[in-house]
Amino acid sequence: MNIQLRNNQARFCLKPKIGCLGALLLICGMTAQAQQVFDLSADFSMKNNPNSVWQYGYSATNSLAPDQFRIDQQSVMVGPIGFWHPSQGEKPGEGYYPYIAYNSTQQPQVGSKGWALSPGEIAMEASNSGQYSLVRFVAPKAGTYSVSARFVGIHFGLSTTDVHVLKNGTSLFDADIDGYGGDPDFHKIQGSSPTAEYSDKITLKANDTITFALGYGKNKTNSGDTTGLFARLVLLPEAGAGR
Repeated sequence: MNIQLRNNQARFCLKPKIGCLGALLLICGMTAQAQQVFDLSADFSMKNNPNSVWQYGYSATNSLAPDQFRIDQQSVMVGPIGFWHPSQGEKPGEGYYPYIAYNSTQQPQVGSKGWALSPGEIAMEASNSGQYSLVRFVAPKAGTYSVSARFVGIHFGLSTTDVHVLKNGTSLFDADIDGYGGDPDFHKIQGSSPTAEYSDKITLKANDTITFALGYGKNKTNSGDTTGLFARLVLLPEAGAGR
């Protein structure tokens, strides 16, 4: 009787431990399968550049070659909108363009020169000499990434720009923005191609780059060209991970 009782007690005490171990293994498996998300808007920083996997910059010339990439040095807040400039943000001129801007609020904001920026949206504008406005993602590890981008004409004067997504120096996507495709509360949707979207799965090695680029368009002027960007990358779990 005592021996049987002790055996029953041993089995009773063992069951919760097995259950806990199973739960732990399940959690570990879920963690192994968890996706790493890199969202340009959610991750944006007005203090750091580079900012973890993100770099805000421009091209030294009118070339998209990787060696032409330069880091923006000057950050400026103009009301609720933050700007990254090559070297100065006081007034348009040398060192001002190309720029990258960011709406850090939960409400739409209007730029001083007639453009509307949705909450969390990035704004880009090239220089009048053809330098590109660039946002670069640097892969933290090798793997397959889901890459998505949405470019939007947001200038009330109707943006006319060229937009690109590149892996290292190779083009993945090229399009033209012609029109306004932003918040209709500020301006009606207008133009032949007010938005452009890209989505694909891309295999990257550690330190490979995905670059989101904006140029001054076929009319070769940056006047009225402000263009919005939402971009997101997700590191997908490896096949069989967590099994």
